[in-house]
Amino acid sequence: MYESYLKLTSNQLHMHLSKRKLHPAEMSKIKDEVAQMKESIRVMRIARTHRKAEWAYLMKPLQYELNNAKVGRNYNGDTCPHRIEAFDAYIAVMEKLNNVLTGHRSNLEYTPIQLARRKNDSAKGSHIPNNGEHWTDWIPERIKQPIHDAFMEIPHKPKAKRKIPFLRTVTPAQHLNAKFRLYNATRKELETLERSNIFAFDEKKEAKIAQMKEALKIIDALEENQHVPATWHTIVGNI
Repeated sequence: MYESYLKLTSNQLHMHLSKRKLHPAEMSKIKDEVAQMKESIRVMRIARTHRKAEWAYLMKPLQYELNNAKVGRNYNGDTCPHRIEAFDAYIAVMEKLNNVLTGHRSNLEYTPIQLARRKNDSAKGSHIPNNGEHWTDWIPERIKQPIHDAFMEIPHKPKAKRKIPFLRTVTPAQHLNAKFRLYNATRKELETLERSNIFAFDEKKEAKIAQMKEALKIIDALEENQHVPATWHTIVGNI
């Protein structure tokens, strides 16, 4: 109703409404509604930016691995049929997943974690573990296992590195940024909890403190390219 007012500053809106000689109560009502519309747009913009970042974090490692697999398939002109079949199956699974996730990414209705939780709550299809934090979580074990076995059956060449599919890895830049954020966020939460426990000791808090300290050690020891969970709770849950 007041879309034309959204580009106006508060002063500009006031001057515009004053020229219309509206009743003060009506002016106030319009100002409030415009302010609410602006806030809703601001919140929506922030949410979309966050979702874009979450989808990028999920899909960049998938696309990175997909490209690597395509290069690996044709590496050094190796035409071993079993090897090519394994790579083709792996590439096909990743391409299908990439197409499915690209559709959800375009909609930006949910973050990957929100979408995974909704799918799990619906109890339709295979369960998505780890809240779908890594692209490999979106592929059922019944599909992953045969491909993994196929790669293990490829004749091994001396000094050659065996390809292992569906590793939970991310790009180096993603790993460093995510590790830095998670470590600092966990440390700050731990410091706050420790301070509160000094003045009002609680055994449950003490147990949580111990878990968080263990999580910090695990976060610090994460290897390069290793997937970094969204929260320290996930790390503790996998201990």
